[in-house]
Amino acid sequence: MNLTFANLAGFWALLGIPAILAIHFLQRQSQVVTISTLFLLDQMRRESVSGRRFERLRSSIPLWLQLLAVLLLTWMLVQPRWMRPDSVQRIAIVLDSSASMSAFRENLANSLKKELEQLSGTAVRTEYVAIDSQVTGQPIYSGTEIPELLASLAAWSPAGGDHDFGPALRVGRSLVGGSGLLILASDHLHEDLAYNARLLAVGEPKDNVGFAGLEISESEEGETIWEAIVRNYSETPQTRTWLLQTGKQRTPDRSLTLEPGEVRALKGRFPDEAESIVLRLEPDEFGFDDNLPAIRPLPKPVAIIKISPPELDDTFSQILGSFDGLVEPSETNPPDLAMVAYDPLNPQPLPEVAIAMIHHRGVAKSYLSGRIAAANHPLVEGLNWQSLIARQTPGIPPQPDDTVLVWQGDRHLVFLRTTEGERQLCFNFDLATSNAPRLPAFIVLLHRFVEDIREQKVATESENFEIRQPLHLSPSRAPESDPNLTWSTTTVSLAQSVTRTETIPRNRADLIRAPDEAGFFEVRQGESDESPGLLLRGAAHFADTREADLSQAASRSDLAGIEQSLIEQHSEQDANWPLWLLLLLAVLLASWYFINRPSPSERFNPVNSPT
Repeated sequence: MNLTFANLAGFWALLGIPAILAIHFLQRQSQVVTISTLFLLDQMRRESVSGRRFERLRSSIPLWLQLLAVLLLTWMLVQPRWMRPDSVQRIAIVLDSSASMSAFRENLANSLKKELEQLSGTAVRTEYVAIDSQVTGQPIYSGTEIPELLASLAAWSPAGGDHDFGPALRVGRSLVGGSGLLILASDHLHEDLAYNARLLAVGEPKDNVGFAGLEISESEEGETIWEAIVRNYSETPQTRTWLLQTGKQRTPDRSLTLEPGEVRALKGRFPDEAESIVLRLEPDEFGFDDNLPAIRPLPKPVAIIKISPPELDDTFSQILGSFDGLVEPSETNPPDLAMVAYDPLNPQPLPEVAIAMIHHRGVAKSYLSGRIAAANHPLVEGLNWQSLIARQTPGIPPQPDDTVLVWQGDRHLVFLRTTEGERQLCFNFDLATSNAPRLPAFIVLLHRFVEDIREQKVATESENFEIRQPLHLSPSRAPESDPNLTWSTTTVSLAQSVTRTETIPRNRADLIRAPDEAGFFEVRQGESDESPGLLLRGAAHFADTREADLSQAASRSDLAGIEQSLIEQHSEQDANWPLWLLLLLAVLLASWYFINRPSPSERFNPVNSPT
């Protein structure tokens, strides 16, 4: 049976051994006794005549009894316990997957090694399981060896933002049961953890300077302009060098000094014929925001055809001029959408994908009346239609499956028709005699509808994203198209660039996210008439300012004192403690007796003896 001690502080009682030895080294000063003869001097013990001083240690029964009493007292105070042969303790470690944890990998490994090695002695067998706090996939480690657990952390990549630990703690508690130990390893302090979890914080304040945002715009001259935000998260001034890299070319290093908390914008022009750039800062301990890849944006092209009388050409042209990424319809770019003027007196079938607006050639004298209300629908969410003024004219015949977006009284002002493959946004009032073209809600609704059409189109686009941002892909659903997607990413670390490729089923396209690290990536689907090949070309950058701020990182361990409770849980106490207590009392009584019994010199009293 394995022996352990529930109260290691009890070993301090062993200090009684040197104290007892020191006392026995000290001798008492001799007493003066008047006698009538000298023949008894040889029988008297030799004693010190110079007071208390250290002399040769003399073995005696009280000495050994007192030492035995100290050992018995120590044995009782340390509370010896014997491990049960079948004792198994389970420890679940929930690792905070926030990006800031990447700066404290070494601290995490050292703290876990220290704490787990200490806790491993509280049971015969200890099982460990480590999971990511965002509960993605299989556990990071599951086993019984601490070195293997620490080695598995090398492949763990914390890159998330601020999130709720509740789901991961619930999973951890279910893995270890009610009697197991649940630990949250983080770099910040967290109070009142759920599921009786204990905190192991391994952070410390650190200086950091990094990129905090990116914006790509078009100048009046038609040039592509990049603008990057750099922030100093430290409480002291920081100086860094930065450069711009395009392929194998790079600019000279430039120095940048930021005051505490300062935010500064770096701005420049995309190099001619360059589709992508990388901005680099001098590396520090938090490397996520030291590299900023950017790509020249290229939205999916949308071709819109106008079907309108000449008197509406100017109005339709102004509306179309507000859209970005439009191309002229052609054989290579067939129309994706039609903007149609619908004459209710001469009704014609609408195209399958269309924006229909009533054009009544007569002039109605009366205006629509009644309360204007909007439906709870993403296309009209947050839009105000109360200032809309429209005349009473014939309308588009409604259908039972129409989704009404805006109505006034009993009139369906705006509705959406999506039956049998159709996708038509219908404005059921005369456009020319209304104030709709000057109404912000009208223009925003048109933009939302066109962007919805753009997102569903199967075409190539280029865009910039934040790391781990969800991607809205529209792969081809045709039976002849490739059922799988190919996802590849290339990191832009200054030390090395790594390219990784993965095949993803088409039905999981909605689950694809941008890479966990800054870099470039592509998503492809086959090379056929139904699939355009390249679906998305993107660049991912880090822009989470909360995770980049390491000034509030801290250390704390809530595992102090847990060892004793674990020992009591997995072991049995010494059943002979009453016997040790009785033996201690007996030893103390025996020691008292031998110390206080009369000495030979005291038994012979010369004062009372006859002369």
